[in-house]
Amino acid sequence: MILGVIIVLFLKYKKRLLELENKVLLQEKEQIKTALHELKNGPSDEERIKAKQEIIKLKILIDDDWIRFRDKFELLYPNFLNTLTASEYHFTKSEKRFLMLKKLNLETKEIANMVGVSNDSVLKTQYRLRKKLAIDKTTDIINFLE
Repeated sequence: MILGVIIVLFLKYKKRLLELENKVLLQEKEQIKTALHELKNGPSDEERIKAKQEIIKLKILIDDDWIRFRDKFELLYPNFLNTLTASEYHFTKSEKRFLMLKKLNLETKEIANMVGVSNDSVLKTQYRLRKKLAIDKTTDIINFLE
């Protein structure tokens, strides 16, 4: 009897915890959606800068963060990931993530802060991509791929 009550209370607690977690995720999702929309459609440069700053503040550290970010990114650039996947270069997951962030015109420091790595890690990823694509430092990676 007591065990049954404890189990029921535990399940209610877990359900409430999941509801709160879902609410937070939905709020973050909405923030990303709003920021990306403003970045794409904002009528002024000031609003675009503000939207980009909001995106930069986001942390993308775990796979769930990447999934939510990818979903919002695909709203902004619908065929970009499909193009990367279909390309002859066979990009790794890490390289695709880097290219998505680079597509948003983020700087090395901004990318490093968002994904929780050092600037050197981002620069190494960029170097490996340039080597894979056989392009020099003066060629923009995103322009090359498009």
